[in-house]
Amino acid sequence: MAERLTRSTVVARAASLADETGLDQLTITKLGRALGIAPPGVYRHVTDLDDLRSAIGQQAAREAAAVLSAACAGLSGADALTALATSLRVWGAEHPGRYAALQIAPDPEDADGQAVADGLIAVIASALRAYRLTGDDLTDAIRLLRSTLHGFVALEQAGGFKQPRDVDLTFARIVASLDTMLTGWSS
Repeated sequence: MAERLTRSTVVARAASLADETGLDQLTITKLGRALGIAPPGVYRHVTDLDDLRSAIGQQAAREAAAVLSAACAGLSGADALTALATSLRVWGAEHPGRYAALQIAPDPEDADGQAVADGLIAVIASALRAYRLTGDDLTDAIRLLRSTLHGFVALEQAGGFKQPRDVDLTFARIVASLDTMLTGWSS
């Protein structure tokens, strides 16, 4: 007997398919085929492609939060920052479709999406607690961190680093520079 489809099983399969083909290549038709059902059957579980991408983003945020939290457990300062950055880079490489969905901010009226996103931001803030940042300083520091890491991960995934310099050494230097900036951060 086939497994009964639920929204969570449909979203999980969609997330895997997005990792295989790319989030931008994910369609309801392709998902229906992957699930072994007619595409209209997918609409019993998701409203449309935007709803599906939002659900993948929420799943990605929960997964990333768990991975980053585990990586940073018991660490602080530069060690926590390095663990956070490295774990996000590795997770993004292993799950490129989910990583792409993670970059789509939830709609402000989407309470569930906002709660999941806030959970991920809380993990990042916790990893930065040794820098003693609060309020706008913390918000700006998280935005700096996310922007910098996303730029690196996106370029790496797109094959944007062709020079002979070891990419891991560059990444380590970027993270060390972030530590220096965050250590002296003040508004």
